[in-house]
Amino acid sequence: MSHLQKRRALWGVCLAALALFAAAMAWLHYQQLCSPGGGTDPYTSDLGQHLAFAQKGMVYSTVSLLIGPAYALAGRWGIAVLLAAFHLAAVGVFAWGLRAAVPAWSRPARLLTSLVVNLAQAVWMPRGGYWYQGTITGTIYHNTTYIMLAPFAMLAVLAFYRAWQGMTGRLRVGAWLVYTVLLTAATSFKASLVFAFAPALLVLLIADLLRTRGKNLGREVFMGCSVLPSIGLCLVQANVLFAEPDSGMRLIFTVEFDRHAMLWGPFNEAALLGMLRSFVFVAAVAVLLGRAAWGSFRYRFTLLVFGVSLAEALLLVESGERLYHANLWWGPFICFWLFWLESVSVLLRQYTVWRDGGRQGRLGLRLGLCGAALVWHIVSGVCFLVLQLQGVSYNIPIATYHFLFW
Repeated sequence: MSHLQKRRALWGVCLAALALFAAAMAWLHYQQLCSPGGGTDPYTSDLGQHLAFAQKGMVYSTVSLLIGPAYALAGRWGIAVLLAAFHLAAVGVFAWGLRAAVPAWSRPARLLTSLVVNLAQAVWMPRGGYWYQGTITGTIYHNTTYIMLAPFAMLAVLAFYRAWQGMTGRLRVGAWLVYTVLLTAATSFKASLVFAFAPALLVLLIADLLRTRGKNLGREVFMGCSVLPSIGLCLVQANVLFAEPDSGMRLIFTVEFDRHAMLWGPFNEAALLGMLRSFVFVAAVAVLLGRAAWGSFRYRFTLLVFGVSLAEALLLVESGERLYHANLWWGPFICFWLFWLESVSVLLRQYTVWRDGGRQGRLGLRLGLCGAALVWHIVSGVCFLVLQLQGVSYNIPIATYHFLFW
């Protein structure tokens, strides 16, 4: 088989896999929209609620401006196909993000890799079963605003990397403008990214200020201004979402809550094990490939952003009737997706080193362990998706969450 034939065959496999994934997503979301919801019904999700908000004229997100016309055009299938397109966009942007790690790979190879690794979920454990609440993962199937946020969040951060290069060289206004527009667009769908990104950027700018001893102040101020449109959008969204007198944002220590009902925080065994199951692969990369990982600015920055988002989710809650909605946990989800990209990129770069003859420090063994962890996530994610397609709700326990073997 010639090189051209191999390339065409790879494209054929890639397009078939993407088409199958898109069809599965459209069918899943259609079924979710047909479900009455309530937390125990098959295919329960947030999709129906968001559609109801849009029909009532409650506009707090760009999502409200898109799903209404989609529903008017083709009913539930209109929204389902729209969301499937956003899923495909997320896979495509993730594949674009992998280009820096494996520039020699063809586009269909990167797309297939992106599709496979984005099927990953928190790992299933023997006798531990699977419990969705408490886990942190980058790929979400049940929330309209998150699904639409995902590709724009990744585009915004990838554009930020390009704009940040101007801090040590020639500041390119065009790159800054593209990044600012994409960050604002991402915030218009959901504020989860900028809520963690802005504090992380502030830390980065303070570090640059100290490093340059104030000589780069103009660039630092200019870069800091990039989040102002997004912060303005956050204020607009807050006015809609926190309209009730007792609603708002509070430190978790200042609010009384039922610890047994707070299933997504570190207050019960299921949630703690859920978080541990989420980090098997990224922890393996950090420990076994740490030197290569920490040499990457992108890896360090996404880890910082994820750390900020996780701290916010652990320390802050919404008050009033939204207390148990866990909306602040969307921040760790989207930021984990960014960190997931960089962890996968580290693995692929080191695989390239090993393939080219690098054997230092038992690199092959370390890569094998990291690869096994990644496969564990992917297999667990495929099983989780199949269960959802069969009508099992995302927020019910599968088997038991107990880790102990007795």
